[in-house]
Amino acid sequence: MAILLSTVTATAQDEISDYDISDNPLMFRLFLPMTLYNSVLDGSILIEEDYGERFSDGQLLNPGTLSSGGHEADSTLNSALLRLYLEHPELVRHTERELMNVKPTIPEHGLETAGIRITNDRTVKLKLDGSDITVRRVKPNFWKTFGNFQGKFTQTYFSENWYKGGQSNMSVLASTSMSANYARLGTTWDNKLEMRLGFIATEQDDESHYVRTNEDLLRITSKFGLKAHNQWYYSAQLQGYTQFLPFYDSKEQQNLKSKFMSPFIGNLSLGMDYKPVFKKKDMSLSVQISPLSYNCKYVSVDSIATNYGIEKGRNYTYSMGSRFEANFNITFLKDFTLTSKASFYTSFESVEANVENTFDYRLSRYFSLQLFSHLRFDDSVKRDPDWNYCQYKELLTFNFNYKW
Repeated sequence: MAILLSTVTATAQDEISDYDISDNPLMFRLFLPMTLYNSVLDGSILIEEDYGERFSDGQLLNPGTLSSGGHEADSTLNSALLRLYLEHPELVRHTERELMNVKPTIPEHGLETAGIRITNDRTVKLKLDGSDITVRRVKPNFWKTFGNFQGKFTQTYFSENWYKGGQSNMSVLASTSMSANYARLGTTWDNKLEMRLGFIATEQDDESHYVRTNEDLLRITSKFGLKAHNQWYYSAQLQGYTQFLPFYDSKEQQNLKSKFMSPFIGNLSLGMDYKPVFKKKDMSLSVQISPLSYNCKYVSVDSIATNYGIEKGRNYTYSMGSRFEANFNITFLKDFTLTSKASFYTSFESVEANVENTFDYRLSRYFSLQLFSHLRFDDSVKRDPDWNYCQYKELLTFNFNYKW
């Protein structure tokens, strides 16, 4: 019988990044006492004749069943373990057979005789070859959640004889965003809820106050992805947005402009998503290209439906087209953050494009100075003599921030 044993020397291409470790459950082998794993030997030993009874596949800790399929981190880890076996065999304290023979489900009355003690903090105490080993049972969590709240208050006062004139006013603005993202092997599912609501109260000549909204948004986005190749994913995105409160042109609450579900805009897009992984953790990018996109508008109030490109007498319209969306985030000089979102949709009859930029300067842990701008183009609505089909909004705020 001839046995050929070969080692693989790690090269620059076999470097393991933090992203690889966080996505691979086999890295526990680096932190346990040195164990001789059959799966490492199976990939490095060639046997010219049958060498007797072996373990069945169900008894092996086979990394092929747990890894992300051809991931470089698996082969690099096996190569490192193999070199340790050859160059420092004195470090090997256990074998895979010993680990597989441990029965954590032994009835309570037989635990001590088996050398096993289970504690209340979900750990298992093992005693092998006179050495104590503690194995903690931890269920992996593939979800990451984020949350952010921002609040702002502004008060402006003008005396009656102020030489330039003016109206005293107060304004408040609150915004919240919450994200729940799932990532496991080649599957991702990103979910985001955005809520913004702001009011401005203007003092009138009769000393009363006219209160109306100056910011109102309720938007939810859900995107599902399956890894295609490298940093490209097959993706499907569902997005919908509307507002909370009604908005009128005048204090007498006449000339309704918009309200909850008037309009409601929804979009379903199918395509590819490019999500590169940067070495700098404070930078992220997602570019979604959707050749097939379904866009719909719904307005519950008949009198304002035509303001949103819907035919008179109807409340709903839809179109098929193509969509592009890019989301970019970067933090630089420690305290400056730029968040950009650009989207483009065309039904090949009309175009809707949005560019949102948020520039945030962190003053302290809880306070920041923020500039938000939103440029919108929509040629499906009535043309404005001054702005053509463009619309623009800008907010400069001093914020209170709380993140979780």
